[in-house]
Amino acid sequence: MQKVLRIKPGRRVVASNGKGGVFLCETLAGKADGIELMAVEPLTVEPAPPRLNLVLSLLKGKDLEEPVEGLCQLNVRAIHLVTTDHTQEFKGQNHDRLVERLRGKSLVALKQAKKAWLTEVHGPLPLREWRTRFPRLPVVLLHPGKDQLPDRMEEDFAVLSGPEGGFSAAELAWLESEGCHRMGLGETRLRGTHAPLLACGKLMGLGWYC
Repeated sequence: MQKVLRIKPGRRVVASNGKGGVFLCETLAGKADGIELMAVEPLTVEPAPPRLNLVLSLLKGKDLEEPVEGLCQLNVRAIHLVTTDHTQEFKGQNHDRLVERLRGKSLVALKQAKKAWLTEVHGPLPLREWRTRFPRLPVVLLHPGKDQLPDRMEEDFAVLSGPEGGFSAAELAWLESEGCHRMGLGETRLRGTHAPLLACGKLMGLGWYC
């Protein structure tokens, strides 16, 4: 704000705290390395975080960065990275640096979209281990075929998107035994970079969230 936008004390700006509030703020005289803001009017107050979580299989290289950048502009509570039977991992791949970059994109998206809640990004876990941490969270599995969905999801839920090549037969059988719902995205085969964004668009059309 100070070095790029050259904002002077007294100008009003919109700021989010990333925890449910968007405020109209007035800039005050700050230190040499920053500007102090004073909230003068709440514009958005959302006490509860968004209900939607995205569970994304790791993709090769930087392929996750594009979909995460788009997803974080939506009302998404958290993005959980997981490894699956078909996940492609490369020697020397630095997951900590990947998560750091994705969290940076989430922060940029918060500002871009003027959201009330910052989308959290969680480091990768094996899919089954992730499930043990969230055993009661309803899961919607992205998989070709007919939808097997309730009319509406009124509670927190997660959408699970697989790797290039999809889930293994063993994983699909296990997910079915876990009672996961299913949602298809048409007859064509989609890349892992595009499926999560299309899924969110479909959920909006179904009226599950906005």
